[in-house]
Amino acid sequence: MPRIARLLLIVLLGLLGCAGLLRLSLLPPLVARTSGDGTLSELEGQESLQEVRQQAASLMSRFVGGEITRHYWGGFTPYFDVLGLEVPVSMESEINVSPERASLALRPRRLAERYLAEVQLVDNMPRGVACRGQGKPGAFQLQGHRLSCPEGWIAMTDPLVRANRESN
Repeated sequence: MPRIARLLLIVLLGLLGCAGLLRLSLLPPLVARTSGDGTLSELEGQESLQEVRQQAASLMSRFVGGEITRHYWGGFTPYFDVLGLEVPVSMESEINVSPERASLALRPRRLAERYLAEVQLVDNMPRGVACRGQGKPGAFQLQGHRLSCPEGWIAMTDPLVRANRESN
């Protein structure tokens, strides 16, 4: 190999090494090179939605369990701290309690999707369900001894509870 080619190769490798040390980006990230801005932002939106859903499912599951437990100790409670819950600042919440039911509504500030959980007394036994959907929900329905979501809404399960069941 001629001396000039070797010298050019050494200089090129040296410049690449210096760029790496200074963390200079010579090429855009791989994902940005292969996809358009629309695809990347759509994926980010889906990831954000899944994160909010997981957070809401966990809160709703703990709300239903907490209200069922509270009922056995004397009645439903309208206080988050008694249930051991903390609603994130990114969500608006509304809790309603009566002697025969307790409900929690969560509305993320940046999404159209809403989350509802309700615990009702059925034959003096508390039954609960957590749901997600859009728009104004109808009434919760009783099917056998189970409480089900309003029409057009989807029942939610806490992903952490599901993972624990699968590992046992």
